[in-house]
Amino acid sequence: MTQHTLSRPLIAACLISCISGFAFAQDTTQQAANEASNGSTQAESPVLENPKLDFGYISDPSIPPKDIFEALFSGKIHLNNRFRVELADTTGLDSSTALTNRLRLGYETKPFHGFSLFIEMENVATLDDNNYFVPATGDGTPTRTVVADPPGTEVNQAYARYKTTSLGESDVSLDFKAGRQRIKLDDDRFVGNVGWRQFEQTYDAVSVSTNLGVDKLTVQYAYVWHVQRIFGPDGPNWDSDSHFVRISYAFMPELTVTPFVYLLDFDSNSPANSVNNIGVRFTGTIDRDTDDAEDLFFNYELTYAHQSDAGMNPTSYEADFFAVQGKVTKKGLGALIAGYQFMGSDNGMAAFRFPLGTNHKFQGFADQFLTTPATGLQDLYVTAVVELPHGITPAITFHQFWSDQGNTDLGFETDLVASKKMNDNWSVLVKAAYFDGHNGGPDTTKFWLETTLHF
Repeated sequence: MTQHTLSRPLIAACLISCISGFAFAQDTTQQAANEASNGSTQAESPVLENPKLDFGYISDPSIPPKDIFEALFSGKIHLNNRFRVELADTTGLDSSTALTNRLRLGYETKPFHGFSLFIEMENVATLDDNNYFVPATGDGTPTRTVVADPPGTEVNQAYARYKTTSLGESDVSLDFKAGRQRIKLDDDRFVGNVGWRQFEQTYDAVSVSTNLGVDKLTVQYAYVWHVQRIFGPDGPNWDSDSHFVRISYAFMPELTVTPFVYLLDFDSNSPANSVNNIGVRFTGTIDRDTDDAEDLFFNYELTYAHQSDAGMNPTSYEADFFAVQGKVTKKGLGALIAGYQFMGSDNGMAAFRFPLGTNHKFQGFADQFLTTPATGLQDLYVTAVVELPHGITPAITFHQFWSDQGNTDLGFETDLVASKKMNDNWSVLVKAAYFDGHNGGPDTTKFWLETTLHF
């Protein structure tokens, strides 16, 4: 297999840029908090008040192009560079040290009568891939703890898009994409981009989102014929014949109802992951002003889904999923989150699984349950988030795990994460996890330090 390594000068350049960017960020007057709630790893970039001052724009984005030529060559250059140090140790394996750099470079044309094009390349490089192991590709040393970040270069996204703009509440909105694209639905539990890993998961698909002219309604559909997974160009990617249907209506701020149907078919590559999911999700926010003018918020999430085998899945089974979470936020102080997730088992033969979910976000950062055990899984968790000065938001989460079938104690986990948004283009993150396995489960310790530049 071809070895892709990151040269020492490039590693040094990354480190120097990190230090320089940190020094620059200390002088900026624009600083914002990045909420580190349960499972969250990176906040989305805020919309700039004056977007034409943002890096990457070849021309003022508020001025429409005069013709197709101007639309093609006056768009926006996208740059995202993430440098990460990951340390991992699991019982029975040698420890791993992964120094990886993920570079994304893309170009987006200006919309011309609603039409635009986007292409993005992605490269992951490492100083020495022998210091960790990627089972899916065979990269690295098999005796070391798994770190699922193989080196390589691929097309991350490439799609054509039509999107309506400047609509009123009663107008019909339409967002249509065709090609390789990022798809994230709700909390990424069922369909996500696995954005924590250096290679993200994207989809060769046609997708459409519309409100059908009804305010507070969203209707989404996607047909997926290929899944470009997190293991790079040499990894086990999946051919697909899958359909995503999601409808969401906000009856009021306190209640949004989202029924969904996700029919997943990977018969040619991974038939065991061919499943049908039918479910509904309820979310809402309740807030009030306290006497001292500090806002107090309560958010809730409630999800139920039923899963059954589909296509050529070798196991005939049915299982249920149930999740509930409540979050109380006090502005200026922090947040307290409590939740429970149930992944049912069909008599120990198979359990509810999430083949396309961002599973690192759930059941602990140590990644012990990326695939649900056949006996099922229950997860009770509590998270505390604290707002500190200078936009630093540390969070600590405690998980207790046990199986569905047999109610066996599987262990507990403690997760820590702290992040700081230095400015609109620079963020740093520190993260750690410790899993204490019970009844034969291994102990696992992980630590991450990363810095991200994006324009």
